[in-house]
Amino acid sequence: MLRKPRPKYKKPPKHIKIIAINLADNTSRLPLDSTATSHNWNTTTLSNDAWGYTRDDIEHSAIAIDLAFLEANTESYEGLTTSFEERIDHYEEPYVSYGEYPNPLIKHSIPLQTIDLSLQQNYMSQRNLALNSNTRLLSLAGYQALFAALNQDASTLPESETDKTCAGILLLSMITGLPVKSLLIPGYISHSSIFNLEGKKYYIKHRLGITKRSTSQTLPVKNYENTFDTIKVPLPLWLIDDLLACELPLKEDFTAYLAVLRSSLGLPYLSVNRIETALHVVLSRYTPDCHAHIADIICRTPAPHAPAMYYSSHTSEALMAHYKSALGIFNSNSDFDLTYITPWHKYTVGSAFALKIETVCDIINEMKYWTDQSSNDEEHFNRTSIFVWFVFCLLTGVRPNNGLGKMYDIDLDMGWLLINDKPVKKVKSDRLIPLCPTLIRHLTDYRAYLINYQAKHQGHHDISAIVDNIRLGNDEALLKLLYERAPTANSPTLKDIKRGDAYHMTKHIIDANPYWTRHFVRTQLEKLGVSLSLINTVIGHEKARQEVLGRFSSSSKADIKRVASVFEQIAAQLGLSDIIINHYPNSNHVGTSTAEVDHANK
Repeated sequence: MLRKPRPKYKKPPKHIKIIAINLADNTSRLPLDSTATSHNWNTTTLSNDAWGYTRDDIEHSAIAIDLAFLEANTESYEGLTTSFEERIDHYEEPYVSYGEYPNPLIKHSIPLQTIDLSLQQNYMSQRNLALNSNTRLLSLAGYQALFAALNQDASTLPESETDKTCAGILLLSMITGLPVKSLLIPGYISHSSIFNLEGKKYYIKHRLGITKRSTSQTLPVKNYENTFDTIKVPLPLWLIDDLLACELPLKEDFTAYLAVLRSSLGLPYLSVNRIETALHVVLSRYTPDCHAHIADIICRTPAPHAPAMYYSSHTSEALMAHYKSALGIFNSNSDFDLTYITPWHKYTVGSAFALKIETVCDIINEMKYWTDQSSNDEEHFNRTSIFVWFVFCLLTGVRPNNGLGKMYDIDLDMGWLLINDKPVKKVKSDRLIPLCPTLIRHLTDYRAYLINYQAKHQGHHDISAIVDNIRLGNDEALLKLLYERAPTANSPTLKDIKRGDAYHMTKHIIDANPYWTRHFVRTQLEKLGVSLSLINTVIGHEKARQEVLGRFSSSSKADIKRVASVFEQIAAQLGLSDIIINHYPNSNHVGTSTAEVDHANK
């Protein structure tokens, strides 16, 4: 019997670089003690480490899975640097690769949970789907019973009992989301950069901001929406003191303690992973007025899984109110003392690049005045184009990359924009953005502006051909810059606007990377009460199989379309509803190339 040849492994194209990113958690794995043992809880390794061969939960036979992301091919611009937040914002869905099977027999008889794990990782973690039938989550009653048991053992057992320490570490992981593996590293809990002591309070803190924001004469600190980017999570003093005073347990002790908990609580699916993810589940599913975005911020979800963390604005007291409410849901028996959670200093926390709406309004007015002060036709053309480019970004929230707004993808009659604003075009990531009436008017007027310029400069044949493509709705970017070609050419032509063009031409008004427009839009949508799912849809922060227009969604295009009214509110607050595009008074005048045209030539 002839067998079909095994398919060869196809390597990714050479021009696509794949960078492997460890998404196990967002904390350092480097032991603070050189004698510390590395641990592997959820997969069986091929090493001789005793931890790897001990079956600590029912997921012991799952194969090792690694997630690798396409390198974020962000565009480069003269004078601008790509921030960490922008690079994360350009990641696509990860590739899935599988490690060696832990046992040769499994190759021929794969357990059910291994098949299930492969399927969910190939599409999306069921943990994110949060289905009630998902065995990788516990029920609310299960979380409450587990919390009560851990609290009782950690607070009442004598210090000589090993189970007291095991319960304390699991309880700390449950209320903070910290990995148990990290908590077992000697010196980790007392490490100053992770755990902090302020007065008589313990807390852990982390920062949302990675890239330091720029401050200049055009953008002082007072113009930014958020005061700080630090998230503080308070900790019970008695629990930390008890853990610092005891010896860390061995994994065999944890295995035995977990087995006792499974039996006594009737939770056969109880595992370390379910304890570590408990806070995120309760925040996102059971806490009133809370959602997954707040849970990502408090639980420090790794950046590639939650890029939206860097595009928000919240008050410190609101975050602590959500956190305390989640612990209150855990604490159904009221045995856990929550009085240690007291109000912190009130401040706004979130994106380091989101500007206040008053600041953006002033920027718009300065740009409009700058446009009206043009000294000749070419200068007025380029300044008008840059002004409409910023309006386009502020009323859509798109990634401000090159060649925005192809006419083939803009429906000015129905008010839709189909956008794929990531430079990696090998991956399909199109999404729909509703256009508000103010933006439709600006784009329509700008198209008329181009046609008027074409009529006044009929001798410029290249420009005329490009404007014809725009007028006919062909695959041509609407927003253009005028620039002079080589001296041998008889007439100028048009080119797509690059982010570097927008930055350099408006640097005297706002000396900041134009990516600030995206931070501003997402922050404003959240402030105006748009649902998290619709914000992620419009901004492009949807997770796999959670798309609003996906197969598991009950939403429709009509829901997305209603966001246009919110964009219209933003337009009214910025004064864009009253601004019109004017033609240059002496439109027949053809002057020499200005500084803006010279920059476009570059």
